[in-house]
Amino acid sequence: MDYRTQIQHLKNKRLIIEDDNLAITILNKIGYYGLINGYKCVFKDNNTNKYIIGTTFHDIYHMYLFDSDLREVFLKYILIVECNIKSSISYHFSELYGNSMSDYQNYSNFDYGKHQHQIQFLFQKIAKKINGKNISPQVQHHLTLYQDVPLWVLTTDLTIGETTSMYRYLKGHCKTLICNDFHQIGRAELSKMLVHLTKTRNICAHGNRLFNIKTGDSIMDCLAHKKLSIPKTGSLYIYGKSDLFASVISLKYLLDASYFRSFYYELKNIINKYKPTDATMDIMGFPANWISILQINVF
Repeated sequence: MDYRTQIQHLKNKRLIIEDDNLAITILNKIGYYGLINGYKCVFKDNNTNKYIIGTTFHDIYHMYLFDSDLREVFLKYILIVECNIKSSISYHFSELYGNSMSDYQNYSNFDYGKHQHQIQFLFQKIAKKINGKNISPQVQHHLTLYQDVPLWVLTTDLTIGETTSMYRYLKGHCKTLICNDFHQIGRAELSKMLVHLTKTRNICAHGNRLFNIKTGDSIMDCLAHKKLSIPKTGSLYIYGKSDLFASVISLKYLLDASYFRSFYYELKNIINKYKPTDATMDIMGFPANWISILQINVF
């Protein structure tokens, strides 16, 4: 459909469009799929498959802008966690086992159990960082000068997913030392949060829809759930497990207090600016008392 046809199609679905030319400009910049398919779910009447009476094109665009601002703030602070976890892994692994290429590609320095295929896959990815066709400048520099790439240089070239995999297969003592850098969080808790944040980060980085994510990777039940009195269905918490609020909880545990405070106020400002409905906040997994997360002590 050309833009005029798209506009008419939306009007046929009961969407109010007050300025056709402005709507076309927005569709041209974002695309029908990215805007309409991405955010119509909040405004559709499931019984009629049309828009709820009174819904405007601006409502959908407003939702798109809200989600865009959410992506920006979550990505900003997840990148801080990513930097911190890379630094912690490289320091403690190097202290225990050494920092050279032979050390971090030595199977005996990892505890992979029955997951030999996964650790092999990780090592293959690491080898490509060092010997592949598109070597990063920092890796090339150390190869040229020292014929070796220390772990703290390699980690700057790892994705958060690859870093999370490396953490998963570290030996227990090394994991404990790393967890001590993150308020002595449990080893399994950290692993689950890193997996969840990896998916959140990738959604943000690729500009995909964030507000209603369900990553499929739940974080563990933790003190934050209990202190916020998050409701349950049976024994299962209904918020803060694999939704966007689970990312908030994860950042509460993994960021230093000053960084989390900054994140919290930036997030709160976005929510105050766009004033999402209670239904939207529910989709995001935010409990009614979510603002209390700044005050609760989880360490």
